[in-house]
Amino acid sequence: MSVTTQTSEGAVEVGGHYWDAQLRTFDALESGDYDVVVFRTGYGGGKTVLGSDWILTEAVQTPDGHYLVLAPDRQKGGPATYKGFFERLPGENTVPNDSDGDPENSPIVAGYHGTKHRLTLINGAVVQLGGADVWSRFAGSEFNAIWMDEVAHYGTTDLYDLHEMLVTRQRTEAGPNVTLWTSTGNGFNQFYDITERQVDEDDEALRWSDRLKIVVGSSLNNPFLNEKEKMRAQFEGSEREAQALHGGFSAATGLVYADFSRNLHVTPTDGLADRLVEDWAMYGYDAGWDDPRVLLDIRKTHTDQFVVWDSFYESESRLAEVVDPDGILDGREAWIKGRPKGIVYAEHEPAHIRQFKAAGWPAVKAEKSLDGGIDHVRDRLAVDEDGRPGVLIADRCSDLIQEFASYKEDQVGKSAATDHALDSLRYALFTHYQRYSGDRQSGSSGGGSELIN
Repeated sequence: MSVTTQTSEGAVEVGGHYWDAQLRTFDALESGDYDVVVFRTGYGGGKTVLGSDWILTEAVQTPDGHYLVLAPDRQKGGPATYKGFFERLPGENTVPNDSDGDPENSPIVAGYHGTKHRLTLINGAVVQLGGADVWSRFAGSEFNAIWMDEVAHYGTTDLYDLHEMLVTRQRTEAGPNVTLWTSTGNGFNQFYDITERQVDEDDEALRWSDRLKIVVGSSLNNPFLNEKEKMRAQFEGSEREAQALHGGFSAATGLVYADFSRNLHVTPTDGLADRLVEDWAMYGYDAGWDDPRVLLDIRKTHTDQFVVWDSFYESESRLAEVVDPDGILDGREAWIKGRPKGIVYAEHEPAHIRQFKAAGWPAVKAEKSLDGGIDHVRDRLAVDEDGRPGVLIADRCSDLIQEFASYKEDQVGKSAATDHALDSLRYALFTHYQRYSGDRQSGSSGGGSELIN
């Protein structure tokens, strides 16, 4: 895909030559059948070339159009997405740097505002370079086309919320009103859920799947990649082969809970009840100051495995929706009502603890140690001599599963981290262990009735 545009220096070609998977992606982008087109490939698959050329070829054909390029964040975008984009501009020395590099060296560029990360072409089209970490800044704009690069690395960004916002920002008359996602697979996160499992945040079938097109290509089929043998030697046969080479998925690196496995730790809800100790429960509560509010219902099997049986995980929710001693829900039942009366290991908020107690639930302040709590949860993920993990998660608890699969070491203790359900689990498991380990017997109230070793 390439176009020729007239400049003061004469005719200039924008675009280049592409391989099969890239061409199939261009066809999907031009079809008018999709709101989101995904190009998923390995390292060296040509993601940046594809995204940059698509935005530029669309922009030079649409005077005064508005385009958005999103990296995971602006810091990561600088040496990767943005640099690759500037390199695809026609002309010489178009990458902004200390050696007089400047996008304005390109004959198709009228101006570049480095502070605002905004490129203006000679036809008045504007390309905004942004970060997905603060995507709300673009909520008031409309875009002819959007390119989101390395989407699997959008750490703390909720892809469902981001898509909902951006798809409503694409209603320009000129179009094409399509969003392109380019990425390798990086762990079993929301990018995996959307582009592989095609499910929504509630683990239900993705309602906009008919407006989604996925193109997968192996980097080893890219004729423009000169280091195939080097990449084969590095990744073939390794745990990262699917991600690094073939546009598939491998576990993300740097995860806090690297031993978590969907196959090992997630279990179907159907039939699970028969394996649980009757009337045994404990709960982990996170107040949701940064949203959402979380309460985990944790049970135990007859083989002493903890099971996250159910979860309340709601943004912009009220405590009364969880526990309602004063009946202010007007006939609607609070989520915890009717469940076994186990101990609630709670966030350190006295008013919330009082509300649980007023409704008859024994609630205590949780032990919130990050280091001790994380280590304990890691220990619970391990398997015993019979191959049984110490903790299981019912498959309906999709938010907790998602957090397990995406929570990284560099997010620990950070306010932007998405770890609300993990906090609730840590509160419950670690505090319960601290209270009832060793030779001490547990209390009553269903919160553990035997030794926990």
